[in-house]
Amino acid sequence: MVAATDPTLDAWRAQVAALGGRLVDLESDTTVTVARSGVLSGGSATAWAEADAGVAAAWEAFRTVDELLDRAVKDPGRARELLTTANLPAPPGQTAPVDATTAVRAAVAAAERAEDVTRRLAAAWGDFAARIRTSADAARSAGDAATARSADAVAALLASDPLAVTEADVAAVEASAAASAGRRRADQAAVGRFDVDMTRARSLLAGLTTDAETAATELAHAASRVVGVQATVPVADLPGLGAWLDRIADAAVGDRAAAAGALQGWLAAAEARRAELDAALAPARAGMRRRDDGRGLWSALRAKAGDRRLDEQPDVVAALDAARAELWKAPCDLATAEAALARLSAVLEHRPGGTE
Repeated sequence: MVAATDPTLDAWRAQVAALGGRLVDLESDTTVTVARSGVLSGGSATAWAEADAGVAAAWEAFRTVDELLDRAVKDPGRARELLTTANLPAPPGQTAPVDATTAVRAAVAAAERAEDVTRRLAAAWGDFAARIRTSADAARSAGDAATARSADAVAALLASDPLAVTEADVAAVEASAAASAGRRRADQAAVGRFDVDMTRARSLLAGLTTDAETAATELAHAASRVVGVQATVPVADLPGLGAWLDRIADAAVGDRAAAAGALQGWLAAAEARRAELDAALAPARAGMRRRDDGRGLWSALRAKAGDRRLDEQPDVVAALDAARAELWKAPCDLATAEAALARLSAVLEHRPGGTE
C-alpha cells in the first residue's frame, strides 16, 4: 500500500484494480451463486451472510476510492488531501469515517474472508459430497443400511449447512462403508470357496476326533513318566461340533451364502478347540522330549567316560549312577535329573583322562 503521506496515483490505481479483480472473481464463482440462492441454513448461512455483507462493503469501497482517484487525477494539487482525509464511509464493524488507505485495506480483508468461506463451501459441496456419495453407494451395495443412512444424513447436512460437516465426519462414514465392503468381499469369497472350506472342515473335525481320543492316553502316560504333567484332557463337544457342521452342509442346499458365513464361524470354533487340545498336549510332549534328550545326553557322557577310561573311577561311577537313577525314575523329576547331568558333565570335564 502506498503511504498516505506520499500517495502515488499509479500505485493506487494498481491496488484498486487488484481489489476489483478479486471481487469480480468472487462474483463469477458458481459457489457464490449457489450460496446466494438461499439454500444455506445454520452456521453456514450465518458465515456466508457475514462474508457476503463484507463483499458488498468491499464493492462500495472500490467504487468510492476509484471515484476519489478520478478526482485526484483531475486535480493533482489536491491528491494528497483527497487520499488522506478520513471522509469515506466506515467499513463494517466501524463507525467513524476512514481514509482511502484504511478503506482499501478493509475491503481487501473482506474479500479474503469471503474467498475463504467460498473455498470451504466449495470443498464441502465438491470433495465431501463426492466422497459421501461414493460411501453411500458402497454401503448399499454391501447391504449396510445403517451406514447408508448415516451417509444420507451427512449428505443432507452438506446440502444445507455444509460448513457444519468436518473431515472427521466424512472419514467416519468412509471407514464404516469400507469395512462393510470388505466384509461383503469376504462373504463373496467364502461363497466361492465353500466346497474347499467344507473339505477343510471335515478334515479338521476328523483330526480333532482322533487327537481327542488319544489325548487321554498320551497325557496319562506322560504324567506317569514326568513330574508336573497334568493328565486332564480339555472337554471338547466334538459330537456337537459335528452336528453343527452337518446342519451347515444341509443349509447350503438352499442358501449357500448363509451357509458360507456359518461355516466361517464353525471353522473359528473348531480352530479354538484345536488350540485348546494342542495347549493341553504341548507341556506333556515337551516334558517327554526333555526326558528323552536327557537320557540321550547321559548315554553320550557314559560313552565319553568309557573312551577316557574313567568309567571305573568311583566319583564318575557315582555321578553316572545318580544321573541314571533320576532319568529312569518314573515319574522323572526333570529339574533334578538335569542337575544330576550337569554334575556328571562337570566331573568328566575336570578329571584328567585315564591310561590308554
